[in-house]
Amino acid sequence: MSNLDRDDIKQVTDEYLMPAVYGQQDLVLDHGEGARLWDVDGNEFLDAVAGIAVVNTGHSHPKVVDAVQEQVANYVQSSYYFYHDPMAELLQTLAEQSPGDLKNTFFGNSGAEAVEGAIKLAKKATGSSEFISLRGSFHGRTPGAMALTGQNKYTHTFHPHIPGSYQIPSPNYYRYGDRFEDENEFGKWAAEQVHEVIKYDSNDDIAAVVVEPIQGEGGIVVPPENYLPYLKEICEEEDILFVADEVQTGMGRTGELFAVEHWDVEPDIMTMAKGIASGVPFGLFMGTEEVSETMDPADHYTTYGGNPLACAAANATFDVIEEEGLVDNAATVGDEAFDRLEAMKADYDIIGDVRGKGLHIGVEIVTDKETHDPSEDIAKDVRTQTHDRGLLVSRCGTHGNVIRMTPPLSISSDEMEEMLDRLEGAVSTVSKDH
Repeated sequence: MSNLDRDDIKQVTDEYLMPAVYGQQDLVLDHGEGARLWDVDGNEFLDAVAGIAVVNTGHSHPKVVDAVQEQVANYVQSSYYFYHDPMAELLQTLAEQSPGDLKNTFFGNSGAEAVEGAIKLAKKATGSSEFISLRGSFHGRTPGAMALTGQNKYTHTFHPHIPGSYQIPSPNYYRYGDRFEDENEFGKWAAEQVHEVIKYDSNDDIAAVVVEPIQGEGGIVVPPENYLPYLKEICEEEDILFVADEVQTGMGRTGELFAVEHWDVEPDIMTMAKGIASGVPFGLFMGTEEVSETMDPADHYTTYGGNPLACAAANATFDVIEEEGLVDNAATVGDEAFDRLEAMKADYDIIGDVRGKGLHIGVEIVTDKETHDPSEDIAKDVRTQTHDRGLLVSRCGTHGNVIRMTPPLSISSDEMEEMLDRLEGAVSTVSKDH
């Protein structure tokens, strides 16, 4: 450990870290436990960021720590050249617990890398090269993932993108559903835009539709109930693959182990990362046997793929989620949180909408409830006020105006109530100035 103090740590980081990163807050971390973090000055924070929906088992869960320490003391790296027990155990768990007929897994290191692999798999399996994704989506910042990402603020400086990628409207009923009779009519229309892209925009060479079951960076957008089942039906009708990007929603985050299970939708390909290994960098994509068997040796590879350290952390993560009932806890505590948030929405004019599932929570900040006018500035003020009260949250949304809460799935009802007390204090203070 270095002897740098708080100011030195910030100064060195600011000087030498590439300025591509963003969103840093005035907080120098020291340690964490469960749903709490402490800074180097001893200040305690309730953490509703969780590394951006990563530490689902809580900070420094003893079982995960023990698994990582044991594996480090044994051996750390092998590449795919050699068989090893941690990878075999994880492969079997994924095949048994993933939705539908997903069977075969390729391991990588991150969500964006998982999406890139899914793109290659879809191309190989179909012989086609074009993709449909959603406006408001986020799939990563590598070239293929950026081409799928439907938010220009993340991608505009890196045009031109890989050709053959088309976006259909986001199933965001709060923002775009006002001209429809109800959510189901809107959901049907939004899904049917796949037909429109194929007919008018594409070269009739669509390999797959790639969709986040709940858009994360797009603002915690939960689609209408009929949307994903109908979208899957259209994919089957058009003979194209359905790819579920579960990077942010997987591993129990939404109150199901995988978010697509809320709608009984079975993907042909699925990506995962974030919560899979409780903070150890890891990502993967899976395919059904029919899809996966189209890949030949050396079609895809990565040096660190399936490394025993990450696999050991992931195995421990699965164990903790099952043994401690974290999926059910996410559903129960999430329902309690939404009851409180709905009451807050009624009490404060700057809260336009609250939405999500489980512990994947979004609070949309507006200047006008009737017009839904978004306010990034007010959302920034709310986040500053929560920080001052010892609550860490993040912002997301296409307008940057959604307060996102993704705490560890191990959070208790009392801890969530404490988080919401601090959030409401922040909202109350900011509301008086607007």
